[in-house]
Amino acid sequence: MSSEANKSAASDGPSTSKKTLGKGKNNKRKGNNKQKQWSNKKQFDRAAGQSNYESKNKGYPVEGGDGRRGTEGDDAPHPGSYAIDLFNAKKAEEEAEKKVEKVEKVGTVEGVEGGGDAEEEKQGDGDALRKFPKRKLAFLVGFCGKNYGGMQMNPGVKTIQAEIEKALFSAEAIAPINYGFPKKYGWSNSARTDKGVHAAAQVCSARVAVPTGDNLDKLRIMVNENLPDDISILDIKKVTKSFNAKTSRDKVRYQYMLPTYVLQPKGELKAAFDAVVSTKTSFVDLDDDSLEQLQKKFVDYRTTPAILDKLKATFEVYEGTKKYHNFTNGKSFPDPSARRYMMKFKPVETGVVYGANGMEWIAVAVTGQAFLLHQIRKMVSLGVDVVRGVLSEEQMTQSFNDGTMKLSIAPSQGLFLDMSYFDLACSRENFAHDKLEWGENGSDATRRWEEFKREKIVNHILAEEANERNFLKYMYHQENFFTTPGVYKFYAGQMNNGTDWEAAAGGGGGAGRGADSKEEMTTTMASTT
Repeated sequence: MSSEANKSAASDGPSTSKKTLGKGKNNKRKGNNKQKQWSNKKQFDRAAGQSNYESKNKGYPVEGGDGRRGTEGDDAPHPGSYAIDLFNAKKAEEEAEKKVEKVEKVGTVEGVEGGGDAEEEKQGDGDALRKFPKRKLAFLVGFCGKNYGGMQMNPGVKTIQAEIEKALFSAEAIAPINYGFPKKYGWSNSARTDKGVHAAAQVCSARVAVPTGDNLDKLRIMVNENLPDDISILDIKKVTKSFNAKTSRDKVRYQYMLPTYVLQPKGELKAAFDAVVSTKTSFVDLDDDSLEQLQKKFVDYRTTPAILDKLKATFEVYEGTKKYHNFTNGKSFPDPSARRYMMKFKPVETGVVYGANGMEWIAVAVTGQAFLLHQIRKMVSLGVDVVRGVLSEEQMTQSFNDGTMKLSIAPSQGLFLDMSYFDLACSRENFAHDKLEWGENGSDATRRWEEFKREKIVNHILAEEANERNFLKYMYHQENFFTTPGVYKFYAGQMNNGTDWEAAAGGGGGAGRGADSKEEMTTTMASTT
């Protein structure tokens, strides 16, 4: 190229050196990839997922909508919130007003009068929506879950969260514009509890208005006035803005209540059942008369120190990090999430209590970082069978190995959340508020926690068993349909492919059959589903 050509090229545009060209190509390549990945806003929104819309608090799907959460024009509250009733009523009222406006003729005088009413209404709204200081708070909540479908809001189900939200709204802690939109006030809870499960120390966090100023105990009383008797706010504390009850929790303690007669040696318990029920086919054997006779046999049973020592030693086997793939549904032994750390599993020192009918109970407590579905109830069931002599401790430890063992599940009735811990979050330097510590510290909140646990949860569990006899039915099934030869046999492979054992075995007699090979197990499961 001539020198004139070089000068012309230099004057017409930027330098085209090799280094600059390389940067240009890379930049162009990145730009092309970005354009190809996000060709338009709609495509970006679809790929970004619900979080892109939910961050704008657009609402939840309503009946008759397109079924998508957070789409434009969808401003309905959560369908599991009581706010949905107000939303539907307001919507119906607006539709009725539109129809009236079409047929009414408003005169000049009527228009003036209407303007006055509107101004008065506007002033009233201003008073009703006066602003209170907002604070991030942690709520210590106790509840008896018998009458509820779990903690989390669900459409068509009565839930703990919906009841608490309604009470906070009634106490003016949640503004009308936020009622029914948990994301707007940052709701979170420390643990999921399923249908019928109780809690003495569920912890929830939210950023809400405080109409009582710095008097949080007064706010607690106001909220409790709007809650049913089986739910109670036991304490309220200020927390940092970044606090989240779910992610900030370090560990959790559950308790399980056991009537001590279930710890009887296998032969003694079976003999008691045989004396009352001669023909054994299924749960229908246990009519009301049989259940009443069995209950009378066991109501005066008292355990021995030797049995309690064995119970303590058996449950200590669970302590440490182990694989719990056999203690839940849908987990295989290679799954890393099946590994769980149990810090402590022991009978409660003051755990022997007596029901109104005189039956003896023992409480056991397990503390861990997190639990799988049904894990605690299967741990209790397996441990009780070791104490009864159905299987050895060596067989029990096999359940943690890489393989499959069919396990039964204890009744949900005896389980409740006892305490939540936030030691790590409270130890941080920026956590300048009161420590989230409850239990055995002598405070007023601790006394309320102990009283609620005793009066509303433990007494309920004992009374429920006296009326429904769930543990009797469970032990009858254990003796006659589950603890048959081969039921605790260990298989070196993953036999159930993540299938729930109880559902696959079909319950009843099918649940008690043992298989000697993978093929036989597969056939048995296929024939009973």
